[in-house]
Amino acid sequence: MNAFKGLLWKDLKTSKIWFYGWIAIILFIYALGLILGRVTGEPTVVVVFVIMLGVFHLAVMPVILFSMLRVEGKTQLWLHSPQSGFKLIAPKLIIAFIYSTLSFLLVDILGVISIAGLPDAENFFSYWPFKEGILFNLGITVAAFDFSIWTFFFWTFYHALGKFPAIKNMRWLFILGFIIVYQSSTAILMSVGWVQNLFEVWTIDVPAGFAFTAGQGTAEAGFYSEVIPFPILPFAFEGLVMITLFIISCWLLDRKVEV
Repeated sequence: MNAFKGLLWKDLKTSKIWFYGWIAIILFIYALGLILGRVTGEPTVVVVFVIMLGVFHLAVMPVILFSMLRVEGKTQLWLHSPQSGFKLIAPKLIIAFIYSTLSFLLVDILGVISIAGLPDAENFFSYWPFKEGILFNLGITVAAFDFSIWTFFFWTFYHALGKFPAIKNMRWLFILGFIIVYQSSTAILMSVGWVQNLFEVWTIDVPAGFAFTAGQGTAEAGFYSEVIPFPILPFAFEGLVMITLFIISCWLLDRKVEV
């Protein structure tokens, strides 16, 4: 446990510059939205910028994780660490998740301030879209975590291939080949009739989509009234894929990949 805390603290210190830099970018983009709204006379423009910042969080967690992995690659400390692959990567995932969550909360606060600061805010929005905001945050965070696991897997896979001199200069071709094979296999699997039927067994009704419109003196945000059946099993399958990739990545890391 002490070793895990030590790794967590080390990753926190080595990655905080990326977090501070991202916070500065958020505030800069938000300021641009405020200025553009003043210049164009459309105060709702800043709300569009806030939504855009929320979408950017698809990349925040993977980018922070990759930056920490690059630091490890430069120092080569993992080659001599007695810790398991899980203990080496788990702190990085935790730190990336914490930073992403904190920056997302900042964006949420800016969103609330932006809506509250609109002239006659009660006339712009028929209701405060808190539910939509929570579901939006959750969806983006889950997708970002998925991208982070893929980032970790490709990083370890790429450096594991470096142990073979004959293919060391062609490692990107193997990465590309894996992506093509995986995507093709998934597409073929999903085209099989009984698989489609299986995936449609458990479904939940969800809104058809999220909409945001803004105009002169009015703005609306919310889900479409139409609902569609949403299959659950594909997400369970993707979760299984993520667990498998994480286990494989930790195993490769335990093999002391050369970075």
